[in-house]
Amino acid sequence: MRYYKLIENGYIMAIGTGGGGTEITAAEYDEIMAVIHNKPPETETIDYRLKTDLTWEQYEKETPAEEEELTAEEALDILLGGE
Repeated sequence: MRYYKLIENGYIMAIGTGGGGTEITAAEYDEIMAVIHNKPPETETIDYRLKTDLTWEQYEKETPAEEEELTAEEALDILLGGE
């Protein structure tokens, strides 16, 4: 069986079996999988990326921009096809 890892900008993005990525040994695959299974827990604002040295790098998640609420007048104007 062929094992591989996908690396992007110094981070391990994926591991798997089959074609693609950089070929690795079964032992390296098992080592990376063990690290993945011990990933620190994410929170609402913090997550972690796996670096190629098999350490976790903490980063702040992007929060979606809040949309402004329409006023009742603006909503009615849109529904009536106003300007």
